[in-house]
Formats: sequence, C-alpha cells, structure tokens
Amino acid sequence: MIQFKTGRTYDAEQVLEITIEQDKEDEFGIREITATFVDASRHIEGRVHTVASAFAGIGPIVLEAYDAGHYTPI
Repeated sequence: MIQFKTGRTYDAEQVLEITIEQDKEDEFGIREITATFVDASRHIEGRVHTVASAFAGIGPIVLEAYDAGHYTPI
C-alpha cells in the first residue's frame, strides 16, 4: 500500500491510501493503471482505471483521476 499526502485538509489531513491492482507499461512508455484508494479525510473509497506516462508517480495519477471524478465508488 502507498500513502500519498495531498497537502489538503478536510476532516483531517488528506492522505490517500492506494493499492495498485494493475500497472502495465507498453513499449511506448504509457502505463495502464488500475488502483483502489481510501480517503479517510473525506470518507470516500474508490477504484480508478487510467493511463499515464511511465514517469508519473502513482499518487499524483490517482489524485488527478479522483479530482476529475474518474473513479468508481466502492
């Protein structure tokens, strides 16, 4: 599990607890990622499925999808 501090505060400091289910990289350096997250500060849990550059970190990738509403609540 990865803990990603967003620098935001809601009910408490926002720290996403992220579990990677799939992280595949193709020959062009594009990653296909499926991950679940728990945001205890906002009482939200979800699953994201997205693509990103091989150079991007998992925390920012998941946060970007979450912020855009591109996740499935679980």
